[in-house]
Amino acid sequence: MSPAKSFEPVVAEILDFAEFLQNKMAGEGASGKEMLIDMAGGLETSATFSGDPSEIQKRLRDEWQ
Repeated sequence: MSPAKSFEPVVAEILDFAEFLQNKMAGEGASGKEMLIDMAGGLETSATFSGDPSEIQKRLRDEWQ
C-alpha cells in the first residue's frame, strides 16, 4: 500500500468532520468570528481516532511497512 493510500481514511474522516462542523455552524447562525478551538471535540468518537493514542500511532506507522 502506498503511503498516500494509508492516510486516505484519516483525511476523509477529517474532511467529513470539517463539513459537519461547517453545516452545524451555518445552522446556528454563526457570525464567522468563532475560533477553531471553539469547534474542538468529536474526533474522540470516530473509529479512526478511538483507542489508545500509542496504539493509533503504531497502527499508522506499521501501515508504512
